[in-house]
Amino acid sequence: MGFRSFWVERARRAAERRRRVYGLVEPQALRRILDGPGRLPGFLTSLWLPLYVLVGSPRQLARLLWWTLTDRDTPARRRRIERLASELGKRLGPGCRILVDYLERRIYSRDVARVPRALEKTLHRTTPLLVVQPSSEKDVQAVLAFAALERLPVYPRGISSSPFGGAVPTTNGIAIDLSAMLEILEIDADRRLARVRPGARWADLASRLERVGLGPRTTPTSRFSTVGGWASTGGLGLGGFSGGHLSEAIAAARVALPTGEILSLAQGDDRLADFIGTEGQLGIFTELTLRVRELAKIDAPHLLYVDGVAEAFELVERLDRDGHGPMHVAYYDRERLAEEDLTLADRTGRDLRVFEDRDAILVVFDDAQAQARFLVSELGAGSRANGTAAHVLWSERYFPLKAQRLGPSLLASEVVMARRQVPRFVRRARRLARRFGTMLAIEVLVCRTTGADREPCVVMATFRCSSVHRWDYLLRLVLVQLLTRLAVRLGGSPYGFGIWNSPFLGRSAPRRRRMVRRKLEYDPLVILNPAKALGTRMRLGLSRVLFFGPVFRLGLFVLWALSPVLGSLARIIQPPRAPRWRVPDPAEEGGFRLVSETSVRCTFCGSCISTCPAYRLTRDELVTGRAKLRLAEAVIRGEELSAREAASPFQCLQCGLCEEVCQTRLPLRQTYAVIERWLADRHGYPKETVAAFVDLAQKHRARFMDAFGLLQPEWPGGEETK
Repeated sequence: MGFRSFWVERARRAAERRRRVYGLVEPQALRRILDGPGRLPGFLTSLWLPLYVLVGSPRQLARLLWWTLTDRDTPARRRRIERLASELGKRLGPGCRILVDYLERRIYSRDVARVPRALEKTLHRTTPLLVVQPSSEKDVQAVLAFAALERLPVYPRGISSSPFGGAVPTTNGIAIDLSAMLEILEIDADRRLARVRPGARWADLASRLERVGLGPRTTPTSRFSTVGGWASTGGLGLGGFSGGHLSEAIAAARVALPTGEILSLAQGDDRLADFIGTEGQLGIFTELTLRVRELAKIDAPHLLYVDGVAEAFELVERLDRDGHGPMHVAYYDRERLAEEDLTLADRTGRDLRVFEDRDAILVVFDDAQAQARFLVSELGAGSRANGTAAHVLWSERYFPLKAQRLGPSLLASEVVMARRQVPRFVRRARRLARRFGTMLAIEVLVCRTTGADREPCVVMATFRCSSVHRWDYLLRLVLVQLLTRLAVRLGGSPYGFGIWNSPFLGRSAPRRRRMVRRKLEYDPLVILNPAKALGTRMRLGLSRVLFFGPVFRLGLFVLWALSPVLGSLARIIQPPRAPRWRVPDPAEEGGFRLVSETSVRCTFCGSCISTCPAYRLTRDELVTGRAKLRLAEAVIRGEELSAREAASPFQCLQCGLCEEVCQTRLPLRQTYAVIERWLADRHGYPKETVAAFVDLAQKHRARFMDAFGLLQPEWPGGEETK
């Protein structure tokens, strides 16, 4: 075999391998040579063939680099995914689901935060190889055992209503969706205990408890988040002034370890604290038993206006010192109250001001005697005239992200700090934000606990922006980091660490050392939620030094020093904002404007999932509102969909429950109609899928009436359905 013939044959083999492994098509010039009638290439072409064999063509290299950066599936990875799914499926019970379609897995690559794709893909591989929805504790054990065998990371996930990346994969692996384990196992009214699975929703738990005259001690502001998710991440929320931290209400828990062991922990066991607030890095809750309380006899909010944050927290100190005993206490600055007026005006179409242009303290009582003592006191004397404003504010407590409708995006710094430091933080944060031309809307949940920090406060500093304008959005993300840095320097800490706040854990060396010891004890293979706060490793050779060493601290200091310059730039490029969102007509630009503007205003909070009857039937997130909007974004970008992905959105009852709970009041049903039209034009109408869904819904008609109060129509079945 001559020199030219040798390299032609080698090129043929290289082309076949790259097609098989990476899905790369060889250049047309090479295809003409390989398909030619035995004629050997010229001298110059022969010199090009070895280069192709060794490194590939420039176009192939560029495409392979792009696929790597964007975390796309190649044929080789698809074969690996299919093998993993097949082997894991043999170990799981019959009620489990394993998701392998690309777009469906991509839904699990983000949480509430909308991170710029370039930043996300440069730092991490966020698309899981598999998504598993377990149905029992044994299934969770089986997933962990399989992951240990295959050396695959595992990322526990609930509804993912946190913005810090705690549930987001960093190195592909397996995402385990615990929101499917939503059973409320037992309510013991005599002992005031509730035993639940980790995926139980707080709204469902409150509803079940109310039937027997009970209620949760404290709840998150995300009413449709999961019990296990909040235990793993937060724990300070509504009712925290009397109910304290969620950890004080956990009577017992069962935790699955990566070693395969199940720990049964009771209150008083020192190990229980290792798993609360550590975001599933040490173990996975499979069951929790909560202490609950007698249902509140009254629900009485009162609003007290004050002149500034210092006076507000002096008033809080008097409330505490005088023993008035409210259930809930929160501080709202004037910008936060003005935001409430804006969203109310957008909803009603009337420019009525409900709140005064002042800061305020919201005080809520659940005991009639405590309220009576408060009303006759000097503090309570001025609250009677603000009854309407107080009730409006309290009724909106479960919709903290509703201002994103006007944004069209919303960013926030959420930190925990001692009560005495809050006024200093608020003043400095406002000054820093003004450099960026931003007015912060600040809300503070005032809590009391029995722990070392007896007076923690959750400070939420939010501001509207637009993720559509990329450079402006990046500068606003810098502001979020600088606000968190400010809180840490005042002795506070991020409300959650996840990915984006993980560098700040390095400021608490003793706590981090203890967590690392526990990590090596419980998870010696480091497969559970890795590359987060306990060891951040990123792509492109970036090591954890970037996040935990001097480089990170120096970088933040430089950003803070340059904040006047960065702020001036942010003010220059800041896009104009409309006071209200004009919802586009579905016929405008073929529905493109409606879908794109609705999608960017989706908070990705997951409320639509928890209330969707179709999701309860199918456990397929592609039938829910936030997944349909994510799918629409993929269609707009021209991405390919599988037949199942294109058919799933048609499984919808058009009941409107998703619109009822949507924080930003999105026109979801109008948007669904546009998305379905797009999919039907490209992929055809999925008559068989819709017919099967109708049959399933008919089979569970009584269940719909009991769970959702829905009166289902009498649908025709089979081939007549369309």
